[in-house]
Amino acid sequence: MKVAVVGGGLAGLAIALGCEENGHDVTLFEASAELGGRMKTQWEDNHPLDVGFHVLHTAYSTVKRWIDLDALQWKAMDACTMTIAPSTGRRRLLGDALRNPRYLLPTLKSVGLRDGLRFLRWRMATPARDLERGMDAPTVTIGEGLMQRNFRPSTQRVLRPLFAGITLDPTLSERIAFADFTWGAMSHGKMIMPREGIAAVPKQLAARLRSTDVRLNTPVGGVTESSIVVNGQPERFDRVVLAVPQHVAGTMLPDSLGAHQPEERLTTTVVFVAPIAPFPQARLLLNEEWGVDGQHVLHVHLPTNLHPHPEGHHWVVATLVGDEARHVEVDSVKHELQHWFGPMVDQWSHLATTTVRHALPHIDPTHHARASPDLEINGVLLAGDHRTHPSVQGTLRSAERVLEHLNIPLPGRS
Repeated sequence: MKVAVVGGGLAGLAIALGCEENGHDVTLFEASAELGGRMKTQWEDNHPLDVGFHVLHTAYSTVKRWIDLDALQWKAMDACTMTIAPSTGRRRLLGDALRNPRYLLPTLKSVGLRDGLRFLRWRMATPARDLERGMDAPTVTIGEGLMQRNFRPSTQRVLRPLFAGITLDPTLSERIAFADFTWGAMSHGKMIMPREGIAAVPKQLAARLRSTDVRLNTPVGGVTESSIVVNGQPERFDRVVLAVPQHVAGTMLPDSLGAHQPEERLTTTVVFVAPIAPFPQARLLLNEEWGVDGQHVLHVHLPTNLHPHPEGHHWVVATLVGDEARHVEVDSVKHELQHWFGPMVDQWSHLATTTVRHALPHIDPTHHARASPDLEINGVLLAGDHRTHPSVQGTLRSAERVLEHLNIPLPGRS
């Protein structure tokens, strides 16, 4: 079978690899100069810097099937989140006491006994063997779900920015079932960062391709059931797979959106070099006052706390989402962080600013299933996180659905 795969991100690479390993003739079309899609890493001062904030969850079943984790030379983030109230400087810690008992007392001190028990019930309710099970039934939004679970306002000041960062949606309109899914992933696995950055994940799949004809810098102008258009000329195939982000799929195949008009999810990271690390742990520092009185920085992390810079530099990465991520001024971010960390910020120098447009899909709020029921539109097969849910698990699962539809067995990792 002659297969065209449009899109060289994680889903497209997995589909190409599955088809190739089962003897099919695959051509992969990628509009940009490199493979990997939104899982990008750039190099600054001979050290990897992810474009956007990325972690890989080892609890994802698809990751276990497709990725050789050991080859990534990963290190894990702490099984906890640290928060700060910039107006007072107060910090709190919320950790998974079942995985690390030393986080029990600090967590109870942070949220109180009743919310501590609510966290425990939430933790125990997450299914390790099927993280997506909760998505099989309709649920309310994350914002509504957190209210229904009766978390105290002080605890909600932690959970709301946490899930706004995960979904890149300040309105928390994603379904609470997705929050349950991510809570389960954090509970039953580790959040890891590869030694060579998040781009090492799609690069691993790309390195396994042998016979696939990979065409970089090749925008596709249109797709049909049996052809694609490149430079105004059609090329014929037995099957065509569109494995591109939501906004691109909506342009090339408008029927893929249905009546849904997605809103853009975007994020910007501002990176500083610091002579002294503002905190030594490999964890997120989450802003409890995010969205209040000009507080635009959602969270801060230091990737060099996991993978140290060879020259001892410390990188401080501040993340913004939503409208505040569209037009970011470095001096304003630095001034805001002075309320977090004090005078030490004056010694920081700006390293890089990265913005990711259309970083995650906006799932139709009327959709209540782990995957879209439409695997193909007008004869064109579709893959990508917008066909499932906004995660690496969802992305790879969308690819597996295409392979299963083509009666192609799922390959195990090398």
